[in-house]
Amino acid sequence: MQSKEYWDKYYQDSPFLTGKAPLKFLVDMFPRLQKGKVLDIGMGEGANAVYLAQKGMTVKGVDVSTVAVERANQLARDTGVSIEAKATDLDLFLMGLMEYDSIIMTFFKPSVSRYYSEIIRALKQGGMLLVHSYMIEEMKVPMAAEDYRNFYFHTNELLRGLQGLQIFYYNESEIDGKSCVQCLARKPLDKDAAKYNLFNMQSAQEKPKSTQRDLAETLFKKK
Repeated sequence: MQSKEYWDKYYQDSPFLTGKAPLKFLVDMFPRLQKGKVLDIGMGEGANAVYLAQKGMTVKGVDVSTVAVERANQLARDTGVSIEAKATDLDLFLMGLMEYDSIIMTFFKPSVSRYYSEIIRALKQGGMLLVHSYMIEEMKVPMAAEDYRNFYFHTNELLRGLQGLQIFYYNESEIDGKSCVQCLARKPLDKDAAKYNLFNMQSAQEKPKSTQRDLAETLFKKK
């Protein structure tokens, strides 16, 4: 079974299984997020995305499941806010250079290590990353397919992926009866990026390449 089929069936069979309220960790850490444009990776049915939109953030959410994205859009409409929600293969999703003030990634684990460098690249200088997901202890029964064994984090695995970020908060513990990992990290300020005012990039998919983007890419290739 392909990933999209698996998660479409999951959300079709279990609508809003965990409710429509945002994740408590997100609510607790919201004051520490950088306000502005936020990316929700593995958005699910949109509870966190809608919460962030209610708080005045410009929200883009992505998920592999079309069913989940449709539910997220409906939740946003019902709540009276606007979000940009897209169904896509998360491992292949392209993030723009320094596009987001904050990124959240809940109940999703990248299947390739390079994904973390893409996330870091997509954060603006001083941007924040929030992660909340399950640890390997939660894999109590065999998954439906071997691919989904990668859904769970091992001890310190997330930290290894986030080298180069400033870790503000890190926790591996039991939360609401589940073994979880939580992290809040910041992308350090870069004097070169600050000097050239490279803070408001947009995805190449959304806008044509600009002189500013070319300069940014040249700077980062030198690092």
